[in-house]
Amino acid sequence: MNNTKPRDVQPLHIATDTLILRSRTWDRLKFEIEYALQRGTTANSFLIRADQIALFDPPGESFTEVFLKALQERLDPKLIDYVILGHLNPNRLVTLNALLKLAPQITFVCSNPGAKSLRTLFEKLEDKAIPEQELKILVMKGDDTLDLGEGHILDFIPTPNPRFPDQLCTYDPKTQILFTDKLFGAHVCGDQVMDEGWRVYNEDRRYYFDCLMAPHARQVETALAKLADFDAKLYATGHGPLVRYGFQELTESYGKWSKQQQAQEANVALIYASAYGNTGAIAQAIARGITKAGVSVESLNCEAAEPEEIGAAVEKADGFIM
Repeated sequence: MNNTKPRDVQPLHIATDTLILRSRTWDRLKFEIEYALQRGTTANSFLIRADQIALFDPPGESFTEVFLKALQERLDPKLIDYVILGHLNPNRLVTLNALLKLAPQITFVCSNPGAKSLRTLFEKLEDKAIPEQELKILVMKGDDTLDLGEGHILDFIPTPNPRFPDQLCTYDPKTQILFTDKLFGAHVCGDQVMDEGWRVYNEDRRYYFDCLMAPHARQVETALAKLADFDAKLYATGHGPLVRYGFQELTESYGKWSKQQQAQEANVALIYASAYGNTGAIAQAIARGITKAGVSVESLNCEAAEPEEIGAAVEKADGFIM
């Protein structure tokens, strides 16, 4: 997809007190294989404005300037109480640091692995807004909630996998929105925020699953079981259109695709370590190639997996890649 449109941010109110800020690029964003269909993408951030204000998932450094400009047009960043991180990667740090310079009062909300990554990455940052030891971090586990007021009592659901060991989903019972981070997304850019006519996104969603989720099919099934406990009506995804109209079908497809992946006769264990995400991107491309050949892959990030888990995966696999 070649498009001369500049990167921008598209805002829209999607529910009570809830705004989406879609950072859009119409061209291929990165080199990773997940973007290979070249249909652009969106980095979806969300804002809940209740008694307290929470900002979800500010985008990576490709969007830092346009995102902060759009955010400041809608509120004073000093009013933000929380920044909720579905996952953390190094390129998001530039935006988080710039946001802290505007709003040093912010408390970050994330999983325990996310908190460790945040402190480690800030420690290495040269032009940091505040020392890493002064970061305000609220770690959320499976039974924890955060009350923003006016009925927005957020539930947190850890959904880790080897590629994103810190992944954290969030459910807002007031709006019945489930903020799903990497789950249920697609790399496609357009003016449509919701997934009306959702079948047009079938190819993009399946390709996204095959690239990002298939190597972690076992963990995806576990995540689906956890998310089924919440009465959600909308998936607020990290990328692409939000999932409302194809909600049931996509949920069922994720379950079916995960089972198909695990049912393959041949199995390969893919073992890697990736401190900054670059090796993880390479492992993702390797996994995609293997799954295309009809072989099941179990990806294991050595930084997050227990030795016993790695040993068990290698023992049952027909082969392994390190």
